Amino acid sequence: MKKTSKLYYAYLLICLLVPICFLGSGNHAVSADTGSAQVIIHKKKMLSTSGTLQNTGKVMSEFDQYQGLSMVEFKIYDVTNEFYQKRQQGATVDEAKQAVQSLISGNPIAQGTTDSEGNLTLNLPKMQDGKDAVYVIKEEQKDGITPAANMVIAFPMYEMIKQEDGSYEYGTEELDTIHLYPKNTVTSEGTLIVKKIGSAEKEALDGAEFILSKTEGGIVKYIHSVKDGLYTWTTDQTAAKHFVTGHMYDIGDKDFSEEKTDNGQLIVNHLEVGAYVLEEVKAPDNATIIEEQRKTSFEITSEKTQVEKTITNDTSKVEKTTPKLKGQDVTIGEHVHYEISVNIPQGIADKEGENNKYTKFHLIDTHDPALSLSETLGYTLYDGDKVIDPVNYTVTLQENGFTVAIAPAYIPLLTPGNTLRFVYFMHLNELADPTKGYKNQAKVENGYTEDKTPPTTEIVTGGKRFVKVDGDVSTNQPLAGAQFVVRDKNVDASDYLVIDSQTNAVSWTSEKNQATVFVAGEDGIIDITGLKYGTYFLEETQAPKDYVLLHDRISFGVDEYSYQRAGQLVEPEKVPNKHKGLLPSTGGKGIYLSITIGLGLSLIAVGYFLKKKRNS
Repeated sequence: MKKTSKLYYAYLLICLLVPICFLGSGNHAVSADTGSAQVIIHKKKMLSTSGTLQNTGKVMSEFDQYQGLSMVEFKIYDVTNEFYQKRQQGATVDEAKQAVQSLISGNPIAQGTTDSEGNLTLNLPKMQDGKDAVYVIKEEQKDGITPAANMVIAFPMYEMIKQEDGSYEYGTEELDTIHLYPKNTVTSEGTLIVKKIGSAEKEALDGAEFILSKTEGGIVKYIHSVKDGLYTWTTDQTAAKHFVTGHMYDIGDKDFSEEKTDNGQLIVNHLEVGAYVLEEVKAPDNATIIEEQRKTSFEITSEKTQVEKTITNDTSKVEKTTPKLKGQDVTIGEHVHYEISVNIPQGIADKEGENNKYTKFHLIDTHDPALSLSETLGYTLYDGDKVIDPVNYTVTLQENGFTVAIAPAYIPLLTPGNTLRFVYFMHLNELADPTKGYKNQAKVENGYTEDKTPPTTEIVTGGKRFVKVDGDVSTNQPLAGAQFVVRDKNVDASDYLVIDSQTNAVSWTSEKNQATVFVAGEDGIIDITGLKYGTYFLEETQAPKDYVLLHDRISFGVDEYSYQRAGQLVEPEKVPNKHKGLLPSTGGKGIYLSITIGLGLSLIAVGYFLKKKRNS
């Protein structure tokens, strides 16, 4: 009779257990007491429930290939009385089981959640009200998982032993520890789309590296590999898979499937339902991580399978402008308003441990030797529209350049995302000439990012060449010694050009005696440089010796081609002068010769007429 009873309960156990597979975390066990059995639920992940595996009540290695399913809750209900009532009414074991399988009202006698490995251990009394206990185990609904059907277990329980022919027979030893493997399926239809941009110009950034994690049962796990159509997970962060922007990732047969995608974009497909953390572990070249954006939380649900996130790295963009200059042309010595602008990193106040992340912030100007900083006009540094007190930065001059260095203690006080702007003045000096343009570059150095294509502004000055020639000969005979001044208008009241003898700086005066006088050399050349583009007038004040002074001013234009073209000097414009006329002096040798000839001719004529008269 005893053997028959054992076989009956073993049969009941096998009939009521439904195999399943799942993944999860969490563990809540009921305290063991005398006459209790330990029930261990192993929840495993599966993509399908095709095929069957018989629960034996023992540990089953057949399920080791599957990942555990955490955070799945189970509740245990006592249906002992209801089960035996059905049996007393003549119901078979299967009929009684079916009758109580859905009886889950009232308070559960125990409950718990699977841990990070998908396991839940419960200690259940073997007896209820003096009867062998019968329980319903109900799996609570979890998004993205198809729950197992309610399981009915009845005590006492015995192992089912597999025979050589594949069949199962009941053992004779009662189990105090029972292992159950409910079968589940999970969905993995989630997609994460990341757009990676720089803070300077919202530019797409390839090469950023991320890891994906989730927390189950208080344990952080990272996507590591691929197995059986699902991602596998590890608690070792150093072994986590790195997902890189510019690529799309999928689940392949034995490994990740990877292909190129749009610049700055990262796509990860086939994510299970759940809460995740996307963590950036490496910024692209010439970019740096913003701490508040290092970790980004998101959730995949059955209703929202696609999640899009935009994550920014700090990048730098330097701009250099001459906002008040129209065109590129200036006079030598003219003060040109310059501005260097750069975006302040959004993470300017970030920390690395206890220290400030940014300890250096330099604006560096490099210019041609023909440019000089106009120190007399000063300079100003702005944070947006706010003037920064000069005590918070220094300006250090170097050969052909200078550096604006913000005090390290002030750097984290800058406004994140604002524009840092340095306003100053420069001018062309005595080294400038119209044959070339003069460049001025700017860059930023902050220890993390720089503008790899620093802006270059170029200014130029103009000029004109003339040659003084004899206007009476066909050859280009140069004339030396002519003197000229330059006027800004073709009126007598116009101003005169003045060029400083030391600096070549250009200015204008209404006083003729202060004007710069240009003198034609032995080659006849008059060389005028340092002018802005425009129209001017050349006025001769002294002609070459024995030549007539020009009475009209000569209009000439200064532009990019008036002095040089393609690096070669243009031919100078000819300025011809007329030679003065020749008049002989009164009383000179010439008049005496004329008189002598005239008298001789008169005497010959008189002699001719006298001879003719005598003959007649």
